[in-house]
Amino acid sequence: MHLRHLHLPGLTPYSHLVKIQTHLLSLHLSTLSPHIKPLHPTPSAPSPPTLLTFQTPPTYTCGRREISRLTPSQITHLRADGKAEFYESLRGGQTTYHGPGQLTAFLTLNLKTHGFTSRSYVEFLENSVIATLAPYGITGTRTENPGVWTPNGKKITSVGVHLRRYITGYGIGLNVHTDLGWFDRIVMCGLPGKKATSFEAEEVRGKSVEEVARVFAEVVAAGLKDCDDVVRIVGEDQVLGNG
Repeated sequence: MHLRHLHLPGLTPYSHLVKIQTHLLSLHLSTLSPHIKPLHPTPSAPSPPTLLTFQTPPTYTCGRREISRLTPSQITHLRADGKAEFYESLRGGQTTYHGPGQLTAFLTLNLKTHGFTSRSYVEFLENSVIATLAPYGITGTRTENPGVWTPNGKKITSVGVHLRRYITGYGIGLNVHTDLGWFDRIVMCGLPGKKATSFEAEEVRGKSVEEVARVFAEVVAAGLKDCDDVVRIVGEDQVLGNG
């Protein structure tokens, strides 16, 4: 089995990324329930784990517990006079930020195939980020709070997932050269006073999101049960079945 890795260059609207992820989810679910049809039908076969990595324009998303709970004034504040987008999402966790300079990664796989429980899967994502940071000289840690933190108590990665019949969605947001000022508009993890950090803020400069995405993909593949290697996908048509 291979981990398929699709990295989208440039900035991709969050709404389009959710459409790609919805298709991947439908492919996995169709192998579990024949009456569930993929959005773009392809020859029937077990769906391999797929990692989608990308950057978005400035975007805030809330978790499923906050859907319909943010006030219009709070949403207006997040949209920053039209400089940012806001979306509700089905992932766990609270409101977070995605944008240029952040490696955002959606991982779609079957928990049972790879021997995960819901808890061990979140730990796997966090540990994969920690292993990705290590070659760059950045120490990442897991704490009682979700995500990955640095020893100075700052958050470098947010983690939020969605599960449907053991199929995963969403994933992580790792700050590489993100404008951290955007995080001032939210309370991270609902913990007042907590701050974000990034590769650049930790004095690791000149690294691209694409480079870090490749490292993360290799770490994820190495940690998945029965996964041999990473297959790079060029162009989303190979995922959507249009090519």
